[in-house]
Amino acid sequence: MFLIPSPKKLEIKKGTLQLRRDSEIVLDYRCDFDDLNAAILLQEEIEQRLGFKLVINKSYDCNSNKIIIHFKKTIGPKEAYSLNISGKCIEISAATSIGIFYGVQTLRQIVRQYGSILNNLKIEDEPYFANRGFYHDVTRGRVPTLKNLMELVDRASFYKINQLQLYIEHTFAFKGMSEIWMDKDPLTAEEILILDQYCIKKHVELIPSLSTFGHMYEVLRSKSFNKLCELDNSEGGEYSFENRMNSHTLDSTNEDSIKLVEKMLTQYMPLFSSNTFNICCDETFDLGKGKSKAKADEVGVGRLYVDFLNKVIDIVQKKGKKVMFWGDVILLHPELLDDISKDAICLNWDYNENANEDGTKAITESGMEQYVCPGVWGWNQLVNKVDKGFENIKRMVAYGVKYGATGVLNTDWGDFGHINFLSSSIPGMAYGASLSWNPNGEKEFENVFKGLSLIEYGDDSLTLVSLLNQLSKKQVVGWFELVEWKENHSKNLKFNESLNKLDWEEILDGYNLACEIETKFTTLSKKVCINTFDLQEFIVSARAIQLVDSFFLNLLKNEYGKDVKDTVFMPNDLAENLEIWFCDYAKIWRARNKESELYRIREIIVYACKYLRGISSITC
Repeated sequence: MFLIPSPKKLEIKKGTLQLRRDSEIVLDYRCDFDDLNAAILLQEEIEQRLGFKLVINKSYDCNSNKIIIHFKKTIGPKEAYSLNISGKCIEISAATSIGIFYGVQTLRQIVRQYGSILNNLKIEDEPYFANRGFYHDVTRGRVPTLKNLMELVDRASFYKINQLQLYIEHTFAFKGMSEIWMDKDPLTAEEILILDQYCIKKHVELIPSLSTFGHMYEVLRSKSFNKLCELDNSEGGEYSFENRMNSHTLDSTNEDSIKLVEKMLTQYMPLFSSNTFNICCDETFDLGKGKSKAKADEVGVGRLYVDFLNKVIDIVQKKGKKVMFWGDVILLHPELLDDISKDAICLNWDYNENANEDGTKAITESGMEQYVCPGVWGWNQLVNKVDKGFENIKRMVAYGVKYGATGVLNTDWGDFGHINFLSSSIPGMAYGASLSWNPNGEKEFENVFKGLSLIEYGDDSLTLVSLLNQLSKKQVVGWFELVEWKENHSKNLKFNESLNKLDWEEILDGYNLACEIETKFTTLSKKVCINTFDLQEFIVSARAIQLVDSFFLNLLKNEYGKDVKDTVFMPNDLAENLEIWFCDYAKIWRARNKESELYRIREIIVYACKYLRGISSITC
């Protein structure tokens, strides 16, 4: 039996119970409307999987000759539940509606595996970490539709995630700042309010997250706000994926900087029912290198950072909110940890697959509360690097256990235009949810892949997620290299040297594997019966890997004189195939996302195709 997360205690017993058309879902008389929502969720699951719709009732007792699914209120921890299947009764008991909801999610997974005939069993379950979060980037190119965000909430809560954060730099429609979001399809106040309400229904806390120090590229390159940038000459200029990741930090010595931050915070905070706010304040790469250099030389870059951080914390705390902030900068200056409010939560991120425990240990020794924050390894990738994400998650959760972290926040970033689809982040999201609920749960990656293939996609061959992992491991070159080539090949000697060192045979092997796995994905269309649209995204992504591999094979042959035996596509044909692929990709993008910054991905493809046709004209 595959269950994600693994329950704290599971006992399989002899015998089975069969759900029938005349079975009923019966609520204990103490159950409320939240429990009714959980009952409807279970009712819908059974109808989708088994074809019949169970009646929902409410009663002082559950005496019946029929098979009963009984929701019972009892006493115990807030998120704990028990699930018992025996005789003619399936009983989910919990002290709260949250516990009932989690018991329903477990039962849904069992139904997905076994249909109407269920093993007798007993589960006693509760989470290890009280705070189990997922962090989704909605600012670096891809802005999801409200419907898609609701689907994300459904999928996160299915694995018992209870916190969601959406990363915002410029993709919210701030009043008085239309200059920075008018061509980005931003989220609106109304959408946030509706999403927050929906999250509450699914027992998920929607925690706001807003860049307030570093990573303010679109804000600080604008006509109205560029004067607040740490570096001079920040206004306008050619858009650069690389620059937007590595520059445009607020000038902390300019009083108008904190006024801008306060303006944004004051608009954004009231939209959320959460009493917590993530002010980010990470990767302030330019701090002390421009307008604040004199002050940094006087007091130190660390002091400059902490002083501005405390100003932002003060704004949020005065509104009655608890503050979260990313811990990367302060860990460079650990001697200043004591100068930050102990009421703040440090979000300790390390996305390396070989992440060490040093940062986690240092924050614990300072007495500050922390979440450990791994990542699902999707940034800059055509397909998330599944195994690297899993390894990082496993390590960071283990450090969180060892050093007493109060939560896990599993991150999903979209650097360089967010080319990768959310679907390839789902396995990492589920694995993070699993270990943050039960750190002693299943850690063997292939077993998790099998369970996810069945539970998440209905693939009874148990191969889908393993295939995705195989595909992700063969990205010798990918979106990162293609973007870097566009932005740097004419001016960066070091980058050109790195391209010259690429092994064309290894790239060709990756191409061939991507072709093979695309075929297997297509064959699995017969098997996948849940979240079927994800499979189409996987197929489009496999095709992208083939085309980018072929592009670099052409590049190595024509620019670096490599003896490439098989370029797979001739340049002119490859250009046409890339353009056809992009049209298909755009359709898939628009099915779940706003138009947002799809045009920036198009610009990369157009540039590559012009280059390829240039090769063709020379060879002809």
